[in-house]
Amino acid sequence: MEVDLINRSGDRRKGLIQETSKEELQLLKKWKFNWLDLYESGENKVFQIFTNKIEGLIKIEFVIPDFFEMKNIEVSPTNYGADGMFVNVAKILISYGCLLSFELNKGPYKGYLSFVSKGRLIDYYIKEYNAELVFRERMIINPSNGLRLIKKHLNIEL
Repeated sequence: MEVDLINRSGDRRKGLIQETSKEELQLLKKWKFNWLDLYESGENKVFQIFTNKIEGLIKIEFVIPDFFEMKNIEVSPTNYGADGMFVNVAKILISYGCLLSFELNKGPYKGYLSFVSKGRLIDYYIKEYNAELVFRERMIINPSNGLRLIKKHLNIEL
């Protein structure tokens, strides 16, 4: 799937969201998570935003066959913080997680993106993504908010 990455000056660059291979993850350097270990643990899939390199990664893990959780998300070291190259990598990845929740989750789980947040990020997820705190650090993005994110960041109308 093609996406528009936006840099600090507002210029756009095309990127591609695709499933990531083990070989690609073996080449990563200076990332906070050990994505190779994450890739090999659990019933999961790892997706990347790719330009000429990996700009960000998201891992989903199936809890049961009809339901997955977003387990990990990380932007590349070149996209960290105020000096990062692209400003919308995480927004695109979370919106893609929402899209997958409509495609892969079934029954009462369809359209719900579930994840556990680090405590200090809870308010950020509520403000930025309209996520809801459901239990301790467990959060969800409900279907209607997910649809808004998909439309805004992926330019897809479901």
